[in-house]
Amino acid sequence: MNIKHYAIHPLQCQHLLQAATICAQAMADNPIHIKVFGTERQLRERRLARLFPALLHYVQRKGSLYGTFVDGELICVLGMLPPHSCQPALLDLCRLLPRLLTASHPFGLLRLAIWLGTWAKIDPAAAHWHLGPLAIAPAWQHKGAGTQMIEFAFSQCLDASLYLETDKKSNVELYQRFGFNTVATPTILGVTSWVMMASPQSR
Repeated sequence: MNIKHYAIHPLQCQHLLQAATICAQAMADNPIHIKVFGTERQLRERRLARLFPALLHYVQRKGSLYGTFVDGELICVLGMLPPHSCQPALLDLCRLLPRLLTASHPFGLLRLAIWLGTWAKIDPAAAHWHLGPLAIAPAWQHKGAGTQMIEFAFSQCLDASLYLETDKKSNVELYQRFGFNTVATPTILGVTSWVMMASPQSR
């Protein structure tokens, strides 16, 4: 389908469960998610589907949450946290904790803490927009929706750098085409991840 048929709108509360399902399906095979949520795909996807509603609600409260629609069908999700809003406060962590507890077993929770804690330590002090999650429904991948959503993010965030993390090499190559540069490559739970940033001048 031609990219001109895609429409981007802010997500409403009634979209969050569907958006969480898309995130869980699209990211089920991410290497770090396999390490944290287990090797069995269906179980891993269910655990992610329990976790993402709380994460998306957090992004919606603290920043902006957008969706790409085709004929009213949600196919792509993008979260954007404004400068100095990346790190959750104590109250935010308390709200997230019940979902974290139901999303994995105790050993998985330890791995989850290591993963998110590592990314939190790397998060730069300089003002930036934090992108994520960015997820495309599997049936709609490689059809232009992700490209359009990244271009949309650039158009919305003109006042500071864009910042994101990924653990998939294919994503790194995509983001590089949009001017993102790798600023760190931490190894988390034995998995290489990439921390990337695009300055306003590089766009």
